Amino acid sequence: MRHILPCLDIRLWRRNPSVFAEELRKACHQTGFFTLKHDISPTLVENQILEAKQFFARPLDEKRSISYDQSPAFRGYMSVGVENTAGKPDLREQIEIGPEGDPAAANSWPSHQRLVGPNQWPALQPSLRDSVSQYAREMIRLSQDLQEAFCLSLGLERDGLRFLFSEAPHWQLKMACTSINKNDDGNEQSFGVGAHTDTGFLTLLLQDEIGGLQVFTNNAWIDIPPAGPHSFVCNIGELAQMLTQNYFLATPHRVVNKAGAKRRISVPFFYNPPLSAKVEPLDLTCLAWERQVDDKQHWKRSDNHMLESYGDNAFKSLARSHPAVFSRHHHDLRLLEDGRVERL
Repeated sequence: MRHILPCLDIRLWRRNPSVFAEELRKACHQTGFFTLKHDISPTLVENQILEAKQFFARPLDEKRSISYDQSPAFRGYMSVGVENTAGKPDLREQIEIGPEGDPAAANSWPSHQRLVGPNQWPALQPSLRDSVSQYAREMIRLSQDLQEAFCLSLGLERDGLRFLFSEAPHWQLKMACTSINKNDDGNEQSFGVGAHTDTGFLTLLLQDEIGGLQVFTNNAWIDIPPAGPHSFVCNIGELAQMLTQNYFLATPHRVVNKAGAKRRISVPFFYNPPLSAKVEPLDLTCLAWERQVDDKQHWKRSDNHMLESYGDNAFKSLARSHPAVFSRHHHDLRLLEDGRVERL
């Protein structure tokens, strides 16, 4: 089933902020997903897909030269199946990239300090670093515009989330390649990424023409067709849902591998507060509730508790999704069932 998401245009934000903010409020409250026509250079956007295609076409040993198992900050190349969603392997390969930083001390505490570190870049493809760095700067600018629009949509001043974003945001970018795989019985595996909600604040997705994204809304999975290079598919994460006391909706989604399809390239950009940011719900009693009261707790692990700081939740998510890297680089820590991390 196909579904047309709310479609917003960032140019309206420049011309008439209040109208744009109201459109954004409805989209985030009722659906949790929307498409956004952006103002970033189409050439820069298309280059991300081209760079990703070029990298994933390389021999496996070249890709593994920047393997993420070398990174305590979980940065670098991940082969098919090494990341899991809710305990099930994701059938995609990807590169994980974040803000450049010096390596954290091996015994850094709180644990989220260990997510600071350098990226790994392929020596045989130097253009990737330059292109991604420029793209990330533009995505931060666009995300900060949306952050201000979120504030207006919630009845706050434009800087109403300054307490949460008082320092530079901790962003993440993935370049992902999903393709059809067969299991031991010879049947095609259907999911590149299993059903989940994003743990952070805001996600902006660039995808190629293949498609495969599905969103769970109105009690059904619906297909979200590719938006093209001029638009991103955006969605709210669990942090934003908690911050707004469930007024904004973190909606479950997944990626379905289409039988006979070529490789699917996607570049999600995750915009989040600083790792040290403490998350406290806003007072939004003035907002009218317009959607039916719903309970999507069944999409979340019963032991998936939101922790006090954004960084603690980010570390928890990476440790659960990448247990081998957690064990290799963070053997002085123990991950508890409820997501909290303690020192041994």
